[in-house]
Amino acid sequence: MDKFAETTPRNSLSVDRAMQNLKTSTEEVGRAEDVQVDSDQSKFSAMLGILRKLVGVADVISLRLSLPAQLLDPIPNLEYWNYMDRPDFFVAIPESDDEVERMLATLAWWFSKLLKHTGKVLKPFNSVLGERFFCHWEVPREGGIVGNGNQGTATSSATDVSVANATGSDMLRVEYITEQVSHHPPVSAHLYRCQERGIEAAGIDHISAKFTGLSATVAAGSHCKGIFVTLAKRDNETYVCTHPTGNIVGWLRGSLKVQCVETSYIVCAKTKLATIVEFKEERWFGKNKDNVSGRVFRYDPETQAELIPTWRLKDIPKSCQTVASFSGNWDRLVTVQREDGPGSSAEAARTLIDMSSLQVADKIVKPLDQQGEMESRRVWDPVASKMLQGKYGEATKLKRVVEDTQREKTAARNARGEEFVPALFKPDYSSGRPELLDSAPINL
Repeated sequence: MDKFAETTPRNSLSVDRAMQNLKTSTEEVGRAEDVQVDSDQSKFSAMLGILRKLVGVADVISLRLSLPAQLLDPIPNLEYWNYMDRPDFFVAIPESDDEVERMLATLAWWFSKLLKHTGKVLKPFNSVLGERFFCHWEVPREGGIVGNGNQGTATSSATDVSVANATGSDMLRVEYITEQVSHHPPVSAHLYRCQERGIEAAGIDHISAKFTGLSATVAAGSHCKGIFVTLAKRDNETYVCTHPTGNIVGWLRGSLKVQCVETSYIVCAKTKLATIVEFKEERWFGKNKDNVSGRVFRYDPETQAELIPTWRLKDIPKSCQTVASFSGNWDRLVTVQREDGPGSSAEAARTLIDMSSLQVADKIVKPLDQQGEMESRRVWDPVASKMLQGKYGEATKLKRVVEDTQREKTAARNARGEEFVPALFKPDYSSGRPELLDSAPINL
């Protein structure tokens, strides 16, 4: 649930007042149009000056700020904000015949999707309504994957693995399909699938953000119910995986870092297994240790399903058998220990995931000349190209063209009395689990 959408602090700024304050700040940054942003420090200082005017605003995301190009990174939101940093972990989920190991494989993938957040914090382009992104990954059947940590840009195709070099009978194909289905509030639908392994993950992305003056807190918005991972070849087992809350800290130092906080859950009603992941905000000499701990346990779906999202680790009843426990640092090493062996004996701890040894997997994306006009790289290529040349003034002007075109399309629809209809997904996504249209024009 969107914790910031319901109430506003008593002394908070109104949205109108905030927008008036922001206008001056963004115009001041924009006047330095063709000045090269030489360091992250200068970028963070400018961004901090803008965000400080939003202290107390209940949800910064809902304002849909139009920032100058100097303060952005040249990558589309739909491309950056994906959960397949490591698709090899995804295709491994259905493989074990042991239901506890399938839950642990889901947990390992769930941690792996945070890999991008262990590195540099990026601010991508805001998606326009109807924008789409398609890509896929080729995953070796025997495990491992090609990765260089490159997040890509709106213009990069040469940096990705070439299709010719990544195909073959020894590879599994993982596909990513996503579309921006709402602009106010900003909401996107996504689907990941490996058809050969019979696994897919679907969900709605909608976030809220609040700036306190020293950190930005990003949480799931009201439309986001988590990621629904379904295993077709395991009698349609479905794992509902909720997102952690993230604090973005380090604004004063000019070195941003994501800290995961609070509690997340993975629940599978069919196997009657649930996982609670608890992030600890302990500090050691003023530095967050990024500690995480959790338990996998059996529960009663009929009587306890609605209670689990309210539980922390200390609230798990003794009647719920713990089958595994895990701990470590979410951005480095997490180890797990099975506790359901013969005579309830515990096995030796083993590595669940070692984030420090992983790199973000390379995407395979079609060239720009084979993409539709609403595909992300096609939409943002002119802007990204100018940014990469250091021509930020021209990039900002081209960015405004993209945004103005969206406003014109919206005005035209309103004049006709029409509502926006997604091209890829069914329009009702209130369950948080979007459904792909049979007629969706997928360009993979």
